[in-house]
Amino acid sequence: MKLKSALSALLLTIYAGAPQSAAAYSMKKTMSPHSSDENLQILQKLSKGVATIAERANEAIVFVSVYKTVQGMPFDQVDPFEFFFGPNGQGGPADRQNPRGRGGRPNGRGEAPQKREGGLGSGFFFDLEKGYILTNNHVVQDADEIQLKLANGETYEGKIVGRDKNTDIAVVQVKDKSFNKKGLGELDFGDSEKMSVGDFVVALGAPYGLEASLSFGVVSAIGRGNLDITKLGNFIQTDAAINPGNSGGPLLDMSAHVIGINTAIYSRTGSYNGIGFAVPANLARRVAEQLINEGRVPRGYLGVALQGIDPELHKSLGLARDVTGSLVARVMKDGPGDKGGLQPGDVITGLNGKAVKTDSDIVNTIGLMKPNTKAELAIIREGKKKSLTVTVEKWPEDSDEQGNGNQNEQGSAKPGKATPFGMSVSKVNPSLRERFRFESESGVIITEVKPDSPAARAGLQPGDVILQANNKAIRDPEAFTQASKDPSSRLLLRIERAGQYFFVPLRK
Repeated sequence: MKLKSALSALLLTIYAGAPQSAAAYSMKKTMSPHSSDENLQILQKLSKGVATIAERANEAIVFVSVYKTVQGMPFDQVDPFEFFFGPNGQGGPADRQNPRGRGGRPNGRGEAPQKREGGLGSGFFFDLEKGYILTNNHVVQDADEIQLKLANGETYEGKIVGRDKNTDIAVVQVKDKSFNKKGLGELDFGDSEKMSVGDFVVALGAPYGLEASLSFGVVSAIGRGNLDITKLGNFIQTDAAINPGNSGGPLLDMSAHVIGINTAIYSRTGSYNGIGFAVPANLARRVAEQLINEGRVPRGYLGVALQGIDPELHKSLGLARDVTGSLVARVMKDGPGDKGGLQPGDVITGLNGKAVKTDSDIVNTIGLMKPNTKAELAIIREGKKKSLTVTVEKWPEDSDEQGNGNQNEQGSAKPGKATPFGMSVSKVNPSLRERFRFESESGVIITEVKPDSPAARAGLQPGDVILQANNKAIRDPEAFTQASKDPSSRLLLRIERAGQYFFVPLRK
């Protein structure tokens, strides 16, 4: 009884302390006064703008699936298809897959098995009416079958109109000319030359097979060359996330115009590492037009071997501090450079009115010029400025301007005449030519290089043929001895090494 009374008293106390009428709790619906801040409004507009770009651009995106039957590779070799598509979908510019489950089986004769492999890349319509799609060459190269999944969900077979491995650009077309275009769109090209570091960009594609993915970033750098990704062309660098499967997809500016084609990434893991590269749109558009109209992209040929100019070589050439350019190490006999008057030792400082800063400036410009067009060269020859006009020719498919010799072969030779630079030289003869595999019929050959000598520090080695010293031809050891007496104690040597030609600065 006492317990019941106590409980009644407790309940009465709680009830008495509670409010007589309780309103339901509701969140405030009024916006914070900070939301009207002008800076926040700018960010909100930017966000909506990117969303609009994605909505419009996704109508033009194509997901490219490729299939190929490959011969099984020995364990100690690299499958070139795997290099691009990654092992089992891991890494590379596009994912490798085996969507049809067709594995390879030994054929019973000890030969490598065949297997069916697949890969996934991206592309986009740039001419919807004709069904033209732009993508990367490495996405469709050597594919036996190409399947195109469009933004409206339909899938069609594709065919290659043309592809160019030198720029990694390919044009693919929908085979079915009456394909359903409902819900699809096309993208316009922008002017990639007007892009600046810091400009906002978005990358679209199918990373790891995740269709209709967008990443946002900035242009990190422009004019990236010497990357060994392609033979021709510089790249736009971006931090917009590019992963395997993005290859061939568009890089867009804030007007939804294509300013690049996502092509490669720099990564130690095969995945996004903040450094992606895209082929500039101006180059991609030009190549695409040539592939459609001509089926190929003719490559211009100058007929020279070029050498970069490092600080030591810059001093040896006697160039002014502000001079940049590329050194002509070899001129091919009867080639366009030879016909136009170029000589070994010339420094090319300008090409068609633009300054030359690196070898790639010349390689890219000449390589992308049409054969039989004129190239205006500004050069420095023995300290004097000159102008030359060279007619660019078609690249000879079977030529190898660098030679085919083994530049690492050392060999040995009978000791020759000692020099003040810690090396010995002998006159060129047929026996030495056969041993060291060089082309020159004149000059002196280095037969010995002492460790830690000026010659060794300059990178010279036995088998190197000295053709010139300070622009003077060297035909025998005595001529080189005389050249070594130069009061400046500095020699600029023109060298052949198993078919390769270059200059070496040498100091006592």
